[in-house]
Amino acid sequence: MPELPEVETVVRGLQQTIVGETIIDLEVPWDKALNPDDAYDSLVGKTIQSVTRRAKFIIIKLETGALVVHLRMTGKLTPVFPEKWITVILHFQSGNALYFQDMRKFGRMIYTDDPADLLGHLGPEPLDEDFTAAIFLKMLSSKQRTIKPLLLDQTFLSGLGNIYVDEALFLAGIQPQSIASAVPAKNGVLLHQAIQSILSASIKAQGTTILNFSHGDNQSGTYQAALQVYGRKAQPCLICETPIEKIKLGQRGTHFCPKCQLNYN
Repeated sequence: MPELPEVETVVRGLQQTIVGETIIDLEVPWDKALNPDDAYDSLVGKTIQSVTRRAKFIIIKLETGALVVHLRMTGKLTPVFPEKWITVILHFQSGNALYFQDMRKFGRMIYTDDPADLLGHLGPEPLDEDFTAAIFLKMLSSKQRTIKPLLLDQTFLSGLGNIYVDEALFLAGIQPQSIASAVPAKNGVLLHQAIQSILSASIKAQGTTILNFSHGDNQSGTYQAALQVYGRKAQPCLICETPIEKIKLGQRGTHFCPKCQLNYN
């Protein structure tokens, strides 16, 4: 599933291609992909004012209302006609179009008068200036939960997914089985720094492409070359050469170094 850097990469591309476009027609080859069913009249004739991101959601703001998009596992928004798996098409006055391509058909577009109605439950944005280390430490200290599933909880902290949580915990020296409130303050600060530095670096690299993430005209991200634990089961740790372990935690495959990362309980 695309995480914050991948969604941010898509948003930046769309800002260059669809802002200012006016929707003149709408096709929905997969009717479950667009909600509500009567969104046609709310969309046609509207001009796109901006494209922004909140957590893993893309917000396409119109003159009134907005389209909130979640790509889920295989969703892709592209101005280039794809040959298959098209679920929604927005036709523009300019003759251009935006295609929602989704092989597994889990992705959704939702028209809403106010995106806050859909997104108000989300936790802080990890790259916001007001998301400080002090605030993060207070958040961790209040939770008697295993830290890996906690960081994946979008109501706790938004935008993170499996790849970047594993990588951040590695840099902070914290095993994913640790209890959040038991993590020492110094490691909590390191985790805050790791989350922000990894997300920023991945955005610069236009995301991580391991299976099928692409953006724009089928371009791939390059951050996968920088991964230190994720996807490296049984390979030597890049720091201590201990084999990387992979376990199931909260139903998610989880990678860590048993030597470089400590278990805090």
